[in-house]
Amino acid sequence: MDRRNRRIKGDLYSQEQVRRVLAGSGVDVESELDADFIIFCPFHNNHRTPAGEVQKTSGMFFCFSCQKSADLVELVMHTSGRTYFEAARFIKSKEKIGSIISEIDKTLIKQEEFKQFDELILKRLYNNLATSDRAKDYFRYRKIEMSSWSKFSLGYSEKQDMVTVPVHSPDGIALGFVGRSIEGKEFKNTPGLPKSKTLFNLNRVKTSDRVYVVESSFDVMRLDQVNLPAVATLGANVSNSQIELLQKYFNNIIVVADNDEAGGNMKDRIIEKLGSRVSVIQLNSKYKDIGDMDDESIRSLEFRFDNSISLMLN
Repeated sequence: MDRRNRRIKGDLYSQEQVRRVLAGSGVDVESELDADFIIFCPFHNNHRTPAGEVQKTSGMFFCFSCQKSADLVELVMHTSGRTYFEAARFIKSKEKIGSIISEIDKTLIKQEEFKQFDELILKRLYNNLATSDRAKDYFRYRKIEMSSWSKFSLGYSEKQDMVTVPVHSPDGIALGFVGRSIEGKEFKNTPGLPKSKTLFNLNRVKTSDRVYVVESSFDVMRLDQVNLPAVATLGANVSNSQIELLQKYFNNIIVVADNDEAGGNMKDRIIEKLGSRVSVIQLNSKYKDIGDMDDESIRSLEFRFDNSISLMLN
């Protein structure tokens, strides 16, 4: 049974019950998302960056690295050595409210802003790309050159049939990766990836005075291949942290938004927050984004405009 099917069981427990079950089984919660607790996977040698997640109200476990899935009873059995019935009774016992002091102490523990992702996973994915004609053909189809495969440590997951692009902190710490399916348009990020706190490729171009801002990591790589410094927001939503990073590192910010409503919203937010630092390049309507353009058209992008000027590319 795959992860998606196993996680549709719905709300079986309260969030605090699952938290107490994990703590009582010797499992530390390293961080958490809206719907998941992030933990080190107990089913394989996972010790550098947590690769497992436990859904807060169904208790379902999944490891992004080793692909192991388990329900809460199975997880407790594995981590604590309990039998099936002992694990079920233990989970039931954690319905009661525990020590409020203990719960408050946990919330006061200061979390590191960025955590190093397991570089061995990134290396394995990169090596997978080197042996996969399917993945290499996909990157060629997207006009991503071989030089970019190495520069950006691109990878491939055969099990997920997904290409991967590592994401780094502004200081170059590997934080995880974003993945895109070769067939269709499905996306999957590593659990807990703090993409709203960084900009893709910022670690490589932050010493540049000017920068092109796009949504997609693929668009960044296309711009990089013609020697134009670029960062990506990794989506149309621009966080306050990303606005602060643009303001901190760049005096000339050139927004190249996708030709859709979301791209327009991204452009408007950056202009609203950063004002006179921002210029806008409006793509010709025949292009959805940078990825649709050939290299000559990309090279023709100018890098300075008044806020009121838009460039229509031929």
